[in-house]
Amino acid sequence: MALLEVEDLKKYFIQGDLVDRLLRRVRTVKAVDGVTFKLGKGETLALVGESGSGKTTTGKLVLRLLEPTGGRIVFDGVDITRMKEGELRKLRPRMQMIYQDPYASLNPRMEVGRAIAEPLVVHGRASWSEARREALEMLERVGLTPAKDFYRRRPIQLSGGQRQRVVIARAMILKPNLLVADEPVSMIDVSMRTSILKLLLDFKKEYNMSMIMITHDLAVARLVAERVAVMYLGKIVEMGPTEDILHNPSHPYTEALIAAAPTIVPRARKPRLRIKGEIADPSRIPSGCRFHPRCPYSDSSKCIEKEPQLRGDSRIVACHYPLTR
Repeated sequence: MALLEVEDLKKYFIQGDLVDRLLRRVRTVKAVDGVTFKLGKGETLALVGESGSGKTTTGKLVLRLLEPTGGRIVFDGVDITRMKEGELRKLRPRMQMIYQDPYASLNPRMEVGRAIAEPLVVHGRASWSEARREALEMLERVGLTPAKDFYRRRPIQLSGGQRQRVVIARAMILKPNLLVADEPVSMIDVSMRTSILKLLLDFKKEYNMSMIMITHDLAVARLVAERVAVMYLGKIVEMGPTEDILHNPSHPYTEALIAAAPTIVPRARKPRLRIKGEIADPSRIPSGCRFHPRCPYSDSSKCIEKEPQLRGDSRIVACHYPLTR
């Protein structure tokens, strides 16, 4: 049974001040434009793609940290799409998020131990004394020892990797069912990334937790996720089992992402597929296939005029002329 079901999810932002509105010069930014997927209990789905593809917005939407413009979100059988904040608050402990910048997500004036303990008190799970004891145990668990010393430190007194461990501890202390991890290792030294990812995988196994891993790094996706969803300009263009996607991409954009990934074995790299230009402005989405202005295989009016729909079963792709192997 799916823990999370997302159907035709949309988030549009309006750009323009009051004068622009009066002069009808506002623009609609389609950050997420019809995303559909399911996430099983204990499963990890990686959302991959360039900056501006809608990955982070999708992650915030499924947790209702942003209000959707349209679509449907069902969490553990309960439709939370239009749920009132008072009702949603009861579900918050079961849905947690780790943000890309650990320093920005911590109160610089608060002791990190108190930041970890606070969610237990806020959600009525423990008194402050009980929460402090659990926070000390969690600090030990995430490798910040001696815990009593770290409990009293402020975020500025920690390294980037240590801050990320604090943020993980704060999310995990509630033992959530669903975790959205937004580029959790992108701002951490390379030497520390594996240990942070292993920590997340250990918690996932212990709590049978489902996870959405937002990343631009295909190596991270391969390490942690059973399935990958490739996003481009607010839509999923390809989705399927991780190894299948990474070894045999069907969408030209997926192939380009894989070709651009670094490797320490030059002979193992395929000839690089070059795509033109930058990702388009989401307020000016191209007609037809939104990837066609950059696609080296686009040579048909069909690509320009008609938007492809996702097709398939366990492996789905939105392309008029999917790649064959």
